[in-house]
Formats: sequence, structure tokens, C-alpha cells
Amino acid sequence: MTRWVDVVNFNADASCLDTARWLSALEGGEESEFCRWLRLYVELGRKIVLGLTGATIADVEIHNPEAKGVLRENPAIFEAVVRPFSHDIALIRASKGFSLNLELGARAIGGMFSRVSQFYLPPEFMLSNEQVAILAASGYAGIFVNASRLASDMRARVPDRPYQVRGLGGTRLPCLPVRGRLTDAYLDALHRYDPESWNDALRNCEADTVVCWRDGESAFLLPDGLERERHWLAGERCGKRAFLSQIESEYLAPESLAAEHLQSYPVHSFLAWMKEFRMMGYLGRLHRMETEPHTFSTEQLVLWLQAINSDVMSAVEKRSPQIALLPKAGADAPITHTLFRAERGFEGEECLALLERSLEGDAGAFERFIERGEPLSRKVRGRHEYLRRLNK
Repeated sequence: MTRWVDVVNFNADASCLDTARWLSALEGGEESEFCRWLRLYVELGRKIVLGLTGATIADVEIHNPEAKGVLRENPAIFEAVVRPFSHDIALIRASKGFSLNLELGARAIGGMFSRVSQFYLPPEFMLSNEQVAILAASGYAGIFVNASRLASDMRARVPDRPYQVRGLGGTRLPCLPVRGRLTDAYLDALHRYDPESWNDALRNCEADTVVCWRDGESAFLLPDGLERERHWLAGERCGKRAFLSQIESEYLAPESLAAEHLQSYPVHSFLAWMKEFRMMGYLGRLHRMETEPHTFSTEQLVLWLQAINSDVMSAVEKRSPQIALLPKAGADAPITHTLFRAERGFEGEECLALLERSLEGDAGAFERFIERGEPLSRKVRGRHEYLRRLNK
């Protein structure tokens, strides 16, 4: 029987997850949608490896602290991997900015989970080889790579077995490939109320151990999302779930790879995030402020972390996806459902402008902003309070 690891990216700032919708999912204490989503895995006994960004954890700590109890009280169900605080695009981060974002995310995860794997899950599978070296020097156990996210001519150059990837300066770091087709099978199971597509995909995996990667926000984006996820989990018949800490892998050394294989981490295309170059000015302004991010005040830090979020660009540059959904289990025909992009670009501009004003000495702009009561100001106010606690 194939053992498999369910690695879930969860980004509260995802480009299709409206801020008001996310905050509403945290309302209700133990009966919040977010708590009910977590309890699905507890009730059905399904192990899951959560990759919550630090920003997501901040929101949960401030707006739904009851969820922390569910996570910490069930170490047999929940394991975490390390994430940055902000779901950024690492390829455009300088080393100081990358390291600070990583450090804050790791501290947030350590405070939320009782069981943490020291594998790092990079947002969008974007990572420079300098950052591989930073992770290796920081003692992380490994990283993930997803060949299905790359151009077709690059996919075959990524090993499909665990291997050691080269970083700058002669460093090496264990690297686990994920199975891209399992992501598609998971989405198919949710969209069509059809867990058999998932079971077939697992049944056809030839390896003894495989790693699946997927986004976790679907339960809060799709109509009847929690019911769809329950239907998938209850119908799961193949394979045996495992934590990362429960699998043992032999990692091929760079010199043992085939001649066509890349020994370094593959550089992900940036095209989808800059398709029409609408955000070039935004990125230029942001880059000029990032020379010494460790000197930011807490209010400047929370604004910078909000502004570097990759989904600021996703929401502007990417089209809203349209998907075919069965409206209920057993329905005859699918309907077309559009996942509209949130106004994350507007939010990014707001935070960037506030950061510029703060750096210019306008001490009151931030306070006026967080008192406005809008969803974004509520979110930023909560994250500001969380970072104050984290940095004490």
C-alpha cells in the first residue's frame, strides 16, 4: 500500500480569498468554519501536514484562538512544515528580506503547533539557490519541488526521486519532489463530488511513498466547501497517510543524478505574476524600501509583510479562474463557477502607501488606518498586535 504525505499550503492572503470572507470563516469560536474544517480531519482520523503562513497563524491567534487548541491537542492528526510569514515571491527578495520573513514565519509556526517538521515549503515553489544556501545554513531538514509547475521542457530535468539539491557556496539540502497529478485528482474530487478519481490516482502511484501538495483554501472558496471536503475524506480508500517525520528517504547525491537532471533548484517562471507588467512601478517602490528591513518598527514591518505578498500581483495579473462544479453529490450536469480575484492589488497599494508615509515620519497615518473598521484594517490591526506579542 502506498504511503502518502498530504502537504497543504494555506495562505489567508490567497488571491481569490476575499479578506471579509476569510475573517468570517474565523468567527464563531469553536463553531467557526475554520475550526469545523480542522475537526473534519480529527473526526475522520486523517493525518495532514499543514503549511500555514505566519500571517494566517496571526489571524487565527487573534480572531479564532479556539482553533489553536484543536491543532495543539491533536498531534496525531496535525503536523506543520515551516513557512514564511508573508506568502511572498522569494525570487524578488533580497537575502535580508527573505531571512526576516522566514524567521518570523518559523517563530509563528513554533507557537501554534505541537508537532513541527523542519522541512520548508516555499511559496509558489519559487526559491533562489542563494536561499537554498540560507536554508541549509539555518539547519532546515529539506525543501519541496514541484515539476508540474514548470515549463514542459524543464519538467523532465527535475528528478522524481528524493535528491540533494545544490545551493550556493557548496551547500546541499534534501529535496522532496511532489506528485503534481495528485493535486489535480484532489481538485477533481472536490469539484465533482467524486473521491474515486482521487483513489484511482493514488492506486496508480508506483512508488512506496509519495508527497501530495495542494492548496487548503478550497473549503472556503467553493460553494458547500466543507461538505465537499468531507465527502472526499470520507470516500478515501487507497493509500495510507503519513507525516513527513514518519517517512525515511534516501536522497540521491548531485553526482548520482542522471546527466539531464538539474542539480540546482529550478527557477520558476515569473510570467504569470507579471503578465502585463502592471505592477512594475509597485515593485520598484517596494524594492527601494527593503535595504534594511530589520530596522523597521512593528507598524512598518506589518505593512511591509502585507505589501510583499505574492497575491498582490496574482490578483492584478491573473484572470479569475472558471471551474466546472457539480452543484451537489449525484447531480447530472456541472455548472460553471467563477472564483473572482479579490482586490488584493488595492490592499497592497494601501499598505505600501502607508509604509512610505511611515518611513517619511507620518506617525498618525497607521493609527488612523487601523481604526477605520474595514476588513483590511481589521486584518492588519490583528497582525500588528500579533507581531508585537511575537517580538516581545
